[in-house]
Parts: sequence; C-alpha cells; structure tokens
Amino acid sequence: MSRNYVSSVAIFSALLIFHASLNAEKSDRLLVRITSTPEKMLTLSRRPLDFASMAQKTPRDAIVTEKELVSLLSEGYQVEILQRESDLAGQSLDPFYHTLEETHEYLQTVERLYPYLAKLHTIGKSTRFSLPIWALKISDNPDEDEDEPAVLIDAMHHAREPLGNEICLAFIDYLISRYGWDERVTSWVNDFEIWVIPVMNPEGYKYLIDNSLASPWWRKNLRDNDLNGAVNLDYDGVDLNRNYDLNWTYAGSSSPADWTYRGPSPFSEDETRAKRDLALRERFAVAITYHSYGETIMYQWSWPGTDGRAPDHNLLRKMASEMAGRIQNLSGMGTYTYSRQTAANQSSPWIYAVTGTLEFLVETGTSFIPLDSSIIRTVVETNLEGLFYLLERLRGPGIAGRVIDRKTGSPLEALVSIVEIDDFSTIEPRKSHPQTGRFTRLLEPGKYTLRVWARGFNPARIPLNIGSELLEKDIIMIPLRDRKPADRSPRK
Repeated sequence: MSRNYVSSVAIFSALLIFHASLNAEKSDRLLVRITSTPEKMLTLSRRPLDFASMAQKTPRDAIVTEKELVSLLSEGYQVEILQRESDLAGQSLDPFYHTLEETHEYLQTVERLYPYLAKLHTIGKSTRFSLPIWALKISDNPDEDEDEPAVLIDAMHHAREPLGNEICLAFIDYLISRYGWDERVTSWVNDFEIWVIPVMNPEGYKYLIDNSLASPWWRKNLRDNDLNGAVNLDYDGVDLNRNYDLNWTYAGSSSPADWTYRGPSPFSEDETRAKRDLALRERFAVAITYHSYGETIMYQWSWPGTDGRAPDHNLLRKMASEMAGRIQNLSGMGTYTYSRQTAANQSSPWIYAVTGTLEFLVETGTSFIPLDSSIIRTVVETNLEGLFYLLERLRGPGIAGRVIDRKTGSPLEALVSIVEIDDFSTIEPRKSHPQTGRFTRLLEPGKYTLRVWARGFNPARIPLNIGSELLEKDIIMIPLRDRKPADRSPRK
C-alpha cells in the first residue's frame, strides 16, 4: 500500500467522523413493499423511486422517505413497511464481508503471489475523496495486450450492495486457485482477458462501513452537491448507475435530494468515466455488473416509451434465461428469473449501445446487506454458476476473427456488422479492436451476412452459416486501387 494512499485514507476517516456528527438529525427512510393494479404499477415504475430491483415486478420493494410514503398511500397504493433505516443503524457488518481496505489488500496480495496471472490497475479515482478504483486483469500474460476476447465483471455501483464485491473476490480466488489443474479454468485464463472491478463506488462503501451502517441503505457516491464541505445524506451524492450517457433524462431524478439523482450531466462522475474509458479501450465481448437485490438477470432492452427491442434481443434473452436457470434462489425452490432492462442512463444499456458489449445486470439475493454469513456464502457460491456460463458461452455459437490489411498484414479497426441484426438507429456501429483487429460476435445458430467496412478499403460482404460452435474467420481487406486521372489530351 502506498504512503499517499494511507495518508488519504487517514484524512478521509477524520472527515467522516466530523461529518457524521453534523448529520445526526438526517431523515429516516423506510424499506416498503408496494402493490397495486398493473396500470398503477406501470405508472409507479416511471417515478425516480429508489427501487430495490430494476425488474418491474409486482409487488416492488423500494426505499422511501416518510413524505413519499404518505404520497403513495394517498394515491391508493397498498404499502407494507418492511423495515426502518433506524432499526438497522449501528449494527455490525458480518466479518464475511471485506471492507474497502481488506479488498484492496486482497487484490494486491493476488498480484504479488500470482504475477504470471494477475495485474492490478488503478483505472480511476472517486469523485470527492479520490479513492482509487481498482481493476484486476487475469490472463496467462497479464502484462500484455493480447489478441483475445475480453470479459468484464464489476460490482458496487451502489454502496449498499457488498454482495457483488464478495462474488468478484470469490471469482478471482476460484480462477487463481484452480489454474493449471482445472482444465476449464485454465482454458478461460489462457484464452480470455478477464477484468474484475470489485468496487465501483469506493467512497460510498467506505462511508457506509466507517460509520457502522448509520445509513445502511446509502447507495450514492459522496459528491458535495451543496458545496458545504459536510457529508449531507439528504442532499449529497450521485447515483452512479444513473450517470451514463444514454437517454440521459429518462431514468433517475434531477434533484440532488433524491437517492436516484443522476448527477449534473452525463459522465459527470469520475467513477463512471473510469468504466467508460476502460470499456472504450478494451471493447469487452461480454460483461456482468452485480447489484442487489431481486434474484433477477436483466438484459437489453425495452426502448423508452415503446416496446422497441435491442437488435440482439433473441440472443440476449436466451443468454439471460440460461444464466438465470443456473443460479438457485435463496428459498431453494427455484432459480433466478430474467427480465428486460429499460434502455436508459445505466451501465448495461450504455455499454451495449456504444461498444457492443453484451452486459447483464444481476440483482443478487433478497436483501441489500444480509447479516447472516450462511446467506452471504450461499448467494456468492450460487452466483458463480451464472458467471461460469457466460465464460463458456464465449466459445460460441458466433463468429470471431481479425480484420487485416492484405497489403501490409497489419490489423485494422473496421466496422463489423451483421446485416440481418444491427439497427444503427439505436446502437453505434460495432468495431474491431484498433490494435489487434479482433472482433467477437456471439450469435444464435443460423444464416447471416457479415459486412466489414474500413476507410480506404473495398467493403466486404460475407455469407455466414453459424452452427453450434464459434466460427473463426479472419477478414482480409483489399485496399482501394489508386486511380489515375483519365488522359484528356487531344488525339493526334
């Protein structure tokens, strides 16, 4: 741990103790369960309430203020109070959970003990207190940018969702402890570049832990919205998973007082810019982002105001179904469900629309912070099965390969699209990697047309017959011929 980091933590902790004393009279919030008619529940879903899950189910759990509770009751909603925030405040966090410092120590230990498998990166810092955001890259050559499909696993956009952190750390441990003797794990590490970001919101999580769960349902970062220097839980912070630049005003709130405040502008927060920049650089093929709670897999998408589906709807739905069916729910009586996510200003819709990454949002467990270690362990272990499916699915069906300049043999960044699927009115054109020329496109079995275009080259249209495996095919691009101007001199 660096000397600068220790210093910043010490300062941060001192500020938290002081700020906590200023906020002893903050308003109490309640966890409630809301039920009504399908029409009223649809209307409810359009509010910027702090829902426990993104899935539009009936009933729905939400965190509300007392004022919001009165409003819901006056409008005819049936509301059951499940818990008060003050009932949880001051409880000890189960030792099973890793604190922020313990998480960092674990990642550093992995890098130190397994330098041939793991490389730790600081991809950004938190908005207010500049705490590092760590990403661990796992590969058989972690110091190199290899010509391999990339995978992203992240968690804790929201401070109150440490189950995601534990899943990430358990996944890392699973990979490094089995590499070399477990054939499946060894092939994943050898064939893919796997990036893991256990805590996207370090300052929010640190605040929650350091103040003994004084605000156990806190979800935002700690942006100083009122610029008064104190941490004001009734006004400060931005909901990081409402800060991405897609259909910016559709989801979340424009009021800093709301816990779903989307921020002053798209990507206003250093945390979301860190993920954005990594995603644009690495061009991940698939991804999972962990949240809590709801035992649901969310896939892309329903377009705001319509029933518009994502271009890859059939594939995404099938993958979400397969993933959900592998994760047993806590009751032991079934598995996770799956549901479409609205194409709004959140991580998964943005990364799919802009980079083509097939990212799934996983709502883990049945509470934000389970305090029973047996429940925590069960949620972590069962969720790994869904993650394993995603890695195996990278092996096909689909098409993968490189785009190459025939003249120089160099890799090309090119537009790579499936004519029968892609609709560029809602998504950005998919591109091959600029350094390696690599592209990976998962598909359902069937016949397709691959179109590849790069400036200065003849476009290519290639018929595909996708079976049950991944079709490996390099695309050789032919440069446009130099055309000499016609000789227009008079004939003799």
